Amino acid sequence: MKSQTSTLFVALAMLFCVGFTQVLGQSQPAKFGKLDDAELHMRTYDKDTSAAAVVLSDYGFSYFTYNKGFKVIFERHTRIKVLKKSGYDAANVSVPYYQRNSNKENVYNIKGYTYNQEGDKVTKDKLESKAVFDEQTSENWFAKKFAMPNVKEGSVIEYSYTISSDFLYNLREWEFQSTIPVAYSEYNVRIPEYFYYKQEQQGYLRFDVSTVERGRDRFTVTWSSEITPGMGGGRTSGGSSQVEANNETFRWVIKDAPALRPERYITTLNDYKSRIDFELQTVKYPGKLPEVMTGNWNQVTSDLLNAERFGSQLNRKGFFKAEVAAITAQHSKPEQQMAAIHSLVKSTVKWNGKNSYYTTGPIRKAFESRTGSAADINLMLTAMLQDAGLDAAPVLLSTREHGRVPQGSPMLSKFNYVVAHVNLEGKDYLLDATDPLLPAGMLPVRCLNGQGRLIKKEDQRWVALTPAGNNTKFFNGDLTVNPNGGMTGKVTESSAGYNALSLRKSILDEGEEKYAEKLSKEVGNYKVEKPVFSNVLELGKVLNIDYRLSASGNGQPVDVIYLNPMLGQGETDNPFKLEDRVYPVDLAVPIDYTYICRFNLPAGYDLDEAPKSTVITLPEDGGKFMYMIQREGNMVQVMSKINILKPVYYAPEYPYLKEFYAQIVAKHAEQLVLKRK
Repeated sequence: MKSQTSTLFVALAMLFCVGFTQVLGQSQPAKFGKLDDAELHMRTYDKDTSAAAVVLSDYGFSYFTYNKGFKVIFERHTRIKVLKKSGYDAANVSVPYYQRNSNKENVYNIKGYTYNQEGDKVTKDKLESKAVFDEQTSENWFAKKFAMPNVKEGSVIEYSYTISSDFLYNLREWEFQSTIPVAYSEYNVRIPEYFYYKQEQQGYLRFDVSTVERGRDRFTVTWSSEITPGMGGGRTSGGSSQVEANNETFRWVIKDAPALRPERYITTLNDYKSRIDFELQTVKYPGKLPEVMTGNWNQVTSDLLNAERFGSQLNRKGFFKAEVAAITAQHSKPEQQMAAIHSLVKSTVKWNGKNSYYTTGPIRKAFESRTGSAADINLMLTAMLQDAGLDAAPVLLSTREHGRVPQGSPMLSKFNYVVAHVNLEGKDYLLDATDPLLPAGMLPVRCLNGQGRLIKKEDQRWVALTPAGNNTKFFNGDLTVNPNGGMTGKVTESSAGYNALSLRKSILDEGEEKYAEKLSKEVGNYKVEKPVFSNVLELGKVLNIDYRLSASGNGQPVDVIYLNPMLGQGETDNPFKLEDRVYPVDLAVPIDYTYICRFNLPAGYDLDEAPKSTVITLPEDGGKFMYMIQREGNMVQVMSKINILKPVYYAPEYPYLKEFYAQIVAKHAEQLVLKRK
């Protein structure tokens, strides 16, 4: 029998010197290098005949080992059929891996082949190691990249690799869908009883298989010889023994997953992809109390505020003291000071197009070089606002193309952007100084993505990233119709909110002359003359474009005049074409389009036919379409008003939204018919 000291050492050895006996035991759906004739001879994928490529099988397995610390091993084997030239991109592979300081995940055992049917012979082209290269993709993320060799229409490619990771906090996630169809996708995860992970499932596909099996893992526990202290001490011999521990093996399978294709009005396809993520919640080793591993926002906030490239930059205000002092001396009201500081930063530092919540270096460097990342600019903005005595703090967020942020446990990798928050008498303002055309308090569309996290010691909370204003456009026309069917008159187009932001960018990027040419093309058979632009640089005002509009008509009077009263401004195409849609319709910004045009009829003509006035509403006050025809003497006024009142509509609302737009398109196509008396 072992001594008490030896027994204690065994217990410690279980904590720190455990060697797992690998019991993989999972049968893979496809064996590497063993292809079926059907895979080689496939010319189309019967469940999606338009597919340029299809994932025949995708298999992943994560399990734990121990070697001077616990590690997670992830193995993957993927087989893809290339059907068309447009599917060649499936042969470009990127394997992400994480690195923090000197500790990084290890990607190894990369192997791959491309198979082609050449007559009666099957050729194999091997992926060479020299074709694999590394690329840094973000602050802590890198990727092993390679392109499979000799890919043609009809090729089958397969590759496999292994990743060893010391980062236990997040198990490797798994995506069951891709931008091409996936015939079979399977993920297995074996977790020893010491670790409990929260599982987050996303997507709209049901699992064909979702099981959990309980089993046992064998551990080899070793201990060294030791000298027992004291007068009666001696040496105990070293040794080893087999120890078993409980485990759970999870298995998920999805078959015939359709391709994820871009649709209008979404954030990013990753937000809708069927996938599973893991987050370590607790660790409980034998003989020890459970240790909670999930982070908390108090600690994250404290760490960020002390971080050299985040909170520390907010304390380095000396280099812009004079500029801020001049603003506070000129403006006494906090709203004016906020707007003036925002304007100063916009005009001083140009955004280099890079998103981040950590600065690239000292914000003073960005101030002096006149260029910087989103973090350089917006943390500088926050520091200036604080220096002016305003209640300002940073807000972390994820841009629309980066994806949604889960609000459970703090995961900084889910964020990629930062803006400034100001509280003025209980009202929240969000400011971004990366775009010189953004008014104070207005976020760019890329930032309108759910909730952001306020990083503030005394006021930690989620902040709604709501649009400051709508997509607002007002068309006001007054035209005279000639007996030959032509017309002439004046038009004013007025834009506000996000429509004005977009329009200002177009006008300044293209120039007024080129934009005027573009305007003429957009209104079809009508001619735009002498456009005058007002308030292009006055961001707080409505942007106006005044011009004359004309149409030539026939050479002589006609008996019947057909006139589309929308003058090329109407909805001609329903943006919602799918029969059903599982994704939300995320417009980001509500819509407010108003069209009013008065037509002065020619003498001797009567209004023979006209569209009927109508009002269409979406359920639960989701939106409204009004179309009205009014006649007074020889004048006919047409009014169309579209109000889309919510930025996001969910799948059950899609049929109503689709029908709503179908009726708008139909109504906007209707004509006025004028007949000679």
